[in-house]
Amino acid sequence: MYEEIATSHTAKPNGSRFMRALRKNSFGYMLMLPSIVLTFIFAYVPMPGIIAAFKDYNIFLGLWNSPWVGMEHVREIFETPMLRQAIINTLELSVLTVLVGFPAPIILALMINEVKDGLFKRSVQTLSYLPHFLSWIAVVGLAYSFFDLYGPLNDLLLKLSGGEEERVMFLSKQELFLPFLLLLSVWKEIGWGTVVYLAAITSIDPSLYEAAKIDGANRWKQHLYITLPGLKMTTILLLIFTLGTLFTSNFELVYGMQNAFISYDVISTIVYSSGIQQGNYSMAAAVGFLQGIVALLLTVGANTIAKKTTGISIW
Repeated sequence: MYEEIATSHTAKPNGSRFMRALRKNSFGYMLMLPSIVLTFIFAYVPMPGIIAAFKDYNIFLGLWNSPWVGMEHVREIFETPMLRQAIINTLELSVLTVLVGFPAPIILALMINEVKDGLFKRSVQTLSYLPHFLSWIAVVGLAYSFFDLYGPLNDLLLKLSGGEEERVMFLSKQELFLPFLLLLSVWKEIGWGTVVYLAAITSIDPSLYEAAKIDGANRWKQHLYITLPGLKMTTILLLIFTLGTLFTSNFELVYGMQNAFISYDVISTIVYSSGIQQGNYSMAAAVGFLQGIVALLLTVGANTIAKKTTGISIW
């Protein structure tokens, strides 16, 4: 009897504490609810479809009645030369995007933070993140218009050369395809990334800069010993999430920039052409399964390394 009374007294505060927290943060939970519902619908409800990666999927037999083939489609990925090259291209593009695109918002945030004119500072920040709200197809359309044979870039080069040079088909050059992808990726997302870093910079204690000035530190040393260490946690957390996407690629950008002169496929374009257009759904599911496994391993590995070296972790 006494045990039941003790149990009831210990359980009641915990339950009431949870309800108090729920009522206290009810508005925040209401704001989170649409995201939770959408994540559940689009990320968890389709998850049983991954079974198609281990079956010889037949649209007439259905997912559950199609015959099992085990790891055959996974082995097929590494045995197909076209897919192997697509994996290499995906890793190449992802690594270059991280190396070029990840530091770019940090550098831009540091530069914007140094601007003293408030109007000019807000104007630069607004103009830099406006491209983020464009769709990738719109970005591809702008790129085709700008780099076209009779586009602004060719017109400018002809004017600078006095009309002596011939017009250049930039988008037909294989060696320029990868630089174009990197350029468009950075241009679209650099401004949006600065929002996070500028918010982190504003949270740094201003007295640290005042003390550094008294000690004779110039702006470079203030950035080196105050600003960058203040951005360390934000940078590492975003880097962990970014490393988890190394095995993925921007399908809209790559597919949109391809043309008859360009031969450059990544995993997503191969999945679309062979898996969706040709009806090889099992192969597409196997590629998606491998991408998910690799993304999980990369995220866990990056988080483990960051936790052991810096003490920063996403969980």
